[in-house]
Amino acid sequence: MNYWQFRLRLYREYLKQWLDSIKQMSLAIVALFPLAISALVLFPFLAWGVLAESAINNELWIYTLWGYLLFVYCWMILQKDGILGVKSELYINSLPVGRSTRDWCELGLSLYGANLFILGPLFIFLVLFKHGAEQVLHIPFGHFVEKLAPATGLLILCTYYCISAVKVTRLPFFSLFILPLFIVPWSQELTKIQCLVLWCVAILIERVIPTPSIVIGTWLKGYYRLFFQSDMASPRAEGLRLVALLLMLIMLQAMFNGVHADVKTNVASFLSFTSALLMASSLFDTQAVCRHYRYYLTSLPISKFKLTMTSVSYVMLKALVGLAVIACLDIFELQHWALWCLFYMTSLLGILYQPKWFFTFPVVAAVLVLVLGS
Repeated sequence: MNYWQFRLRLYREYLKQWLDSIKQMSLAIVALFPLAISALVLFPFLAWGVLAESAINNELWIYTLWGYLLFVYCWMILQKDGILGVKSELYINSLPVGRSTRDWCELGLSLYGANLFILGPLFIFLVLFKHGAEQVLHIPFGHFVEKLAPATGLLILCTYYCISAVKVTRLPFFSLFILPLFIVPWSQELTKIQCLVLWCVAILIERVIPTPSIVIGTWLKGYYRLFFQSDMASPRAEGLRLVALLLMLIMLQAMFNGVHADVKTNVASFLSFTSALLMASSLFDTQAVCRHYRYYLTSLPISKFKLTMTSVSYVMLKALVGLAVIACLDIFELQHWALWCLFYMTSLLGILYQPKWFFTFPVVAAVLVLVLGS
């Protein structure tokens, strides 16, 4: 067994353990996981058709590109430990293998892990390049570049974020979160090439300028400080929630361009349900912190009820970030905000009293709203 085969075996073992851990989650996630797999398979095919078309509406194209890159980055983050062989890191470092060989193996595993998400844009680029090369003598060169630019940008950005998710510890907060929100209002005034150039400039900026560190200082005290420090120590869970929320918002915002107003209302109602469940699930992590420090917390002069209310209020404060993103994209109307509050509170109650079946509380609330509304 050579070094590449060894690293590939470690990666596959990690994937197997990852899938086994998914099977051990709550019944609701296990029941919905096959549906999620189908959606994951279909999403790239739907995105490619939009991203490869140079004549598509700029706003729809930017939203689709943003969602696709977020999806790819999140997908690679989930595989990062397997690609780097974190669990066998000490043994890997002890092997007589050069740094360049390790880097090439990790690059190969990154591309192997991305597979469909890289091969699709590459295939589209090659097809468009071949078709354009055959017509380059009959069309202006500027038109050829304009037609090929979306597929080229997709391939370059997708490759960068696949590798960056594994090799770069710094989160691409500026290019994947701030920039898209900034350029969407100007999408009709910018060309696709200009949007891609801005995206590349944003990547260079976030790689050069150091990310400001969050210093807790003395402004946060008590139990909030304990919960916040725990979130900062393992930010992956909250980061994945934010990415999942952004993906839902982006895909729905892209879909809103060509549907009837009644359909928009129904979809926004469904989004209020799913986003409320997603943001309320943060209470699971906060309760895990309470269980981890249960001996210390029980020694303090505070009742269990007050501790529970403190953890709930902390989760509500964290939800303000997601609510700000929803408000920024202007998807909800007043009735949808009311529904979100209802589903969010019932989800919290479900997590507190019936954690294994917490989703039944918001589902019952949704059925009551549907019955009373009809």
